[in-house]
Amino acid sequence: MGPAHGHLVLLVAAVALLSAGFLPHALAKKGGAVPPAVADICSRTPFPDTCKSTAGRHASKYPVIDVVAVLNMQVDAFSKRTAHARERVTKVSRGAQPQQTQALSFCDTMYMNTQDTIGAAERAITFRDKATAKIMLQLAVQDFESCDRPFKQSGINNPLEKIDVELNQMAQNCMTLASMI
Repeated sequence: MGPAHGHLVLLVAAVALLSAGFLPHALAKKGGAVPPAVADICSRTPFPDTCKSTAGRHASKYPVIDVVAVLNMQVDAFSKRTAHARERVTKVSRGAQPQQTQALSFCDTMYMNTQDTIGAAERAITFRDKATAKIMLQLAVQDFESCDRPFKQSGINNPLEKIDVELNQMAQNCMTLASMI
């Protein structure tokens, strides 16, 4: 058996470890393949496509892919998406009418509260405190869902509605994953 056989054995072993989720997956970036271990765990969430698209790109940061790793990926993505929502509030507010500006300001406050509760959820996950993590994630959902209220009361469109739907899906996935730890 020559050097070519040794390289083949090494390649097969690396593929097996990647498939099992024991090594970071090189393609787990936006637009790349989702590691099988991430896809399997995400398939057990209410919004598996959202889970795979957000968690998959962070998989390379984790030496072992398990429920806690995927939960951390999701919470990290949830936090980043909430920060993006606050940036969107700032952009939309610049050209908005006074009534819409007031509603957007309320949303910004709710998103800020969401960021705080996500931080508390992250700390709970670190200690594998499933109950506290779920409560904090539920509070985060209540915060950003409140954003729509002033728009409905004023009869105006919510320019953040799509973001709120995405945040809701991410939060639901996080709560499901927190139940699995």
